[in-house]
Amino acid sequence: MTDPRLADSAPPLSPDFVRHPKGPAITRLAVSPTMLTVTWADGLEGQFNRFWLRENEVRSGVINPVTRERDVQTEDLPEDLGLDRADHDAGGVHLHWRPDGHISRHDAGWLRGTAEGRWHPDAGLPARTTWDSSDMPEPPSFDGPPVLTDDTALRDWLTALYGYGFARLRGLPTDQGTVVEIAKRIGTIRGSNFGYSFFVETKPNPDSNAYTSAGLGAHTDLASREVQPGLQLLHCRENGCDGGASTMVDGFRLAEYLRDTDADAYDALTRLSWVFSNRHRDSDYRSTGPIVVLRPDGAISEIRFTAFLRAEPDMPASEVERAYRAVRLFGRLAADDRFVCRTPFAPGDLVIFDNRRILHGRDAFVQGKGNRRLEGCYLDTDELLSRLRVLARDTS
Repeated sequence: MTDPRLADSAPPLSPDFVRHPKGPAITRLAVSPTMLTVTWADGLEGQFNRFWLRENEVRSGVINPVTRERDVQTEDLPEDLGLDRADHDAGGVHLHWRPDGHISRHDAGWLRGTAEGRWHPDAGLPARTTWDSSDMPEPPSFDGPPVLTDDTALRDWLTALYGYGFARLRGLPTDQGTVVEIAKRIGTIRGSNFGYSFFVETKPNPDSNAYTSAGLGAHTDLASREVQPGLQLLHCRENGCDGGASTMVDGFRLAEYLRDTDADAYDALTRLSWVFSNRHRDSDYRSTGPIVVLRPDGAISEIRFTAFLRAEPDMPASEVERAYRAVRLFGRLAADDRFVCRTPFAPGDLVIFDNRRILHGRDAFVQGKGNRRLEGCYLDTDELLSRLRVLARDTS
């Protein structure tokens, strides 16, 4: 029999804003004082701790139903809190607690998603594919104007960005501020010492090689920062110059290649640290780290490679020769046509890329019939991941 205290109550909410699918039917609930065990018809079993369940109940005083933020402090929950029994119906799972006799209600789909691991930051994200120039002779390209207003178009573009590390929009207006408008469709812009947004064009007294007509070797931006920007957007507003093709290299593919072909170079790139410094007239940003950053599980997570910002070796003197061999090899591969996607920048093109994965550069150019003017800005990777998650639930 259903407890009368549950009668006429709305279905329970989840502690997030996701509409979780219910999944297979629940076939068994088992409780101990400290643990709920749920078994589903397909055999999946999930175990849930008492404190975790109680602090994730959506009701006033625990999880605010409006903000979905926690009101209770975990340390304030009673030490003798225990589960007494559990039951379920179409509305969810109901837990009976002691010593206070409280009944909490939990969304069954949310419990199922937790058991499946849908809470993990990587869960539900597109697959990542590394590439070289034979796989990717030009960036994955999309019609630009729909991305400004259509969430499905935005999702498709950002899915390609996450998967391949870069993607292009074509046919956008060439107005100043278009890149900012596109960036805001993803999330909050990250400012830098170059400003909220910045212009890449030749200047009479440049404070960066980017503001000259010289070629730029493959690099990541702002390696001198504690955390490199996650994404960079570059929008071509004008290009009447000869040369100046954009170059993109998948740094993850380069690292994989060296991992498979030169174990010593890969070890040096992943273990030996360099100082990166911006050497600017009015600022002094510095960071230190290896060229190839690994996650605790050994997966490649970041490339930090900027020849013009790389400063002192932050390693024992006996390792410097080996470190230089690895850096020089990495740089030669980054300039090798086997790995370089080289494409012209046409007015109205906008390229977005993962600045912690993709090395970008350009060929030298000669100003002729007009100027070469780009406008750019940065975002952090969190903005992309958040937008992909929200788009997945809102356009599904």
